[in-house]
Amino acid sequence: MSDDPFEAIKVTFFQECEELLGDLETNLLALESGDTDIETINACFRAVHSVKGGAGAFGLEDLVRFAHVFETLMDELRSGRKPVDDITVRTLLRASDVLNDHVSAARGAGPAVDAERSQALIAELETLTHGAPVSAAPGADTASAGEDDFGFTPLTLALDDLGGGELPPLDLPPLAFTAPYAPAKQEQTGWKIVFRPHPRLYANANETGLLIRELGRLGPVTVEMDDSGVPLLDALEPNDSHLVWTMTLDAAVPEIDVRDVFDFVETDCDLNITPIMSGAAEVLPDLGLPDIGLPELGVSDLADPLELPAADASAGEVDIAALVALAQADTAARLNGEAPPLEVVSPAPQPQAAPVAARTPPAAAASQGAATQAPVTIRVDLERVDRLINAVGELVIQQAMLAQRVYESGLARSSDISLGLEDLELLTREIQDSVMAIRAQPVKSVFQRMPRLVREVADMTGKRVKLITAGEDTEVDKTVVERLAEPITHMLRNAIDHGLETPQEREAAGKPAEGTVKLAALHRSGRIVIEISDDGKGINRQRVRAIAEERGLITPEQVLTDDEVDNLIFLPGFSTAKEITDVSGRGVGMDVVRRSIQSLGGRISISSNPGKGSTFSMSLPLTLAVLDGMVVGAADQTLVAPLAAIVESLTPKPEDIHLVGGVDPVLMFRDEFVPLIDVARSMGFRDVPTELRGGVVMIVETEAGQRAGLLVDAIHGQRQVVIKSLETNYRHVEGVAAATILGDGRVALILDIDALVTTGRRRNSTRSDLKMAS
Repeated sequence: MSDDPFEAIKVTFFQECEELLGDLETNLLALESGDTDIETINACFRAVHSVKGGAGAFGLEDLVRFAHVFETLMDELRSGRKPVDDITVRTLLRASDVLNDHVSAARGAGPAVDAERSQALIAELETLTHGAPVSAAPGADTASAGEDDFGFTPLTLALDDLGGGELPPLDLPPLAFTAPYAPAKQEQTGWKIVFRPHPRLYANANETGLLIRELGRLGPVTVEMDDSGVPLLDALEPNDSHLVWTMTLDAAVPEIDVRDVFDFVETDCDLNITPIMSGAAEVLPDLGLPDIGLPELGVSDLADPLELPAADASAGEVDIAALVALAQADTAARLNGEAPPLEVVSPAPQPQAAPVAARTPPAAAASQGAATQAPVTIRVDLERVDRLINAVGELVIQQAMLAQRVYESGLARSSDISLGLEDLELLTREIQDSVMAIRAQPVKSVFQRMPRLVREVADMTGKRVKLITAGEDTEVDKTVVERLAEPITHMLRNAIDHGLETPQEREAAGKPAEGTVKLAALHRSGRIVIEISDDGKGINRQRVRAIAEERGLITPEQVLTDDEVDNLIFLPGFSTAKEITDVSGRGVGMDVVRRSIQSLGGRISISSNPGKGSTFSMSLPLTLAVLDGMVVGAADQTLVAPLAAIVESLTPKPEDIHLVGGVDPVLMFRDEFVPLIDVARSMGFRDVPTELRGGVVMIVETEAGQRAGLLVDAIHGQRQVVIKSLETNYRHVEGVAAATILGDGRVALILDIDALVTTGRRRNSTRSDLKMAS
């Protein structure tokens, strides 16, 4: 990282952009699913506004320009002036993708934004906001010939007689209306802001004075404080808020600029912003009358207002007959001195009130929010967290070594040193758990990227796809989270391109035209499982086998089970695509997935039902740092079995062991048979079988729910161990998940239970190899 403070702030800004864009997409997807709650809309607006504000500080003009158009449409939605419909939400989702591209380009983490695509989307956003793109606003020259500036045809009326009674007839020229009568529109000259802060506003280190100062940057501000709500001293609560501020801004600035001042405190206060309109006087239209010495009909001299009859004042249409009659009667009365001055007034157009929910949070929500304090978070460089993790790992190893030395010295367990070591062990575990909690992150950060991918792949393939996510809050080590994105991306692309049918094919098969892909995360047996399922056509096993034989990946003589045929798609170079496209066809995707998962100490499995869909399950360790394990001995080796996979341990009896087909040993355990696996033989530590006399069996359960018995020489105890990657320092070994350092300094292998159960029976000996205890 650069030492330049400005660059450091810029890095922080882009980190915040990641979170803001993730929240934006989450809330837009909520809108797509029908959640039109005002808080969801406000959250979208705040995210875009925050990105725009930060980008402006760094001079990122393209990003600011796009975000401004995006923000304007969001403001229309939150003010209630525009409904939240499907077309708008779909456009906003595409806009969030382009906004993400702008951020990536500004950060230098992605290619330059396609200017044509960005401009086209800006035009769409402006169309949704204004009804037509701003650049295409009609000008004065678009008016039809024969029409005036108001769009009405000039009207000429002849007033043949303005007299009546004893009034002598006047010889007047025709009365010409060059424009229909329209009351002069009031102009907005400022804003009135009523601001009632909640206690939470001050708890979040905000100040009213700072807000007033920011408001003053927009123009002259007059402030009034209402302290009538302040209780007597004996009833005063220091943490409560009792003052109400009324601020008058004497500047005709856009409302969005005023709201920007209160943007970050809008949920921590009651806020009411209303426009202040000018009191401009109305004037009578020029009737084209000659000067006959009549008193002027100016508004300044008139009194006793009289409502002017109008057909539609908002459109500027006046009942001409009524106007003529009124003018005729008023003129006669003035000449005879029988009438007071006449004032012609028109009701001023009232500004449309915005929805209450968009302006002021409900009182109940405000009181509830005041009682709930948001958690305080800090940003820490990941490298520092990694160093802390490594230090705690070394602390665990040193504590285990110290305990080993004390045990070897022969000190009694009740001695002060032994008791102190037990306290140290508890404290070490607590520190370890706390540090791992710091590093743990929900998989939401990965899941949030996938809706955009699904939309893009669906557009490229011409398919209709609905993505459903579940378990986004499932936490896993940050290292695992960072490396999940690539395999999940390949799996989703594969599910859409190969798994789902086209809308026509789905309808022909009696399915909805829109396919469904589900992305879920869950905890199982101390590991995290990522499942990607679809309701497509499933795996065509005959075609898969034919392609594998054609490419020489298998021989025609090989006998494979359905599961083995399904797993052929993970072989390098395998692809069922008929041609290479932007989505697939090169035969590298699924092979990359398997290698990525294996490098994390995980595994992947397939479950497919032809015609109904497929499910891909990726099983990964929760953390790459520590685990609780059972230390066991097999031959001359010390091994560690993950404690989460162990159901029970026991000493087998000879009569409980049976052979299936005269080859595979099984153990009767709680009225069911489980396969018995000799760990030392399976791992290749010795050629002779393990004797049952003195041996121990650990009943383990795989992630798929299958049980087996692992036969070992002895159990040495339970211990928390630090995980060290074997692949990084050596290579991948079948049946081994990782390695660790024991208290005596020796290296111990951590068993891969699922791999042992899968391959153990193949390496087991025949019946004659198994020595039964006499």
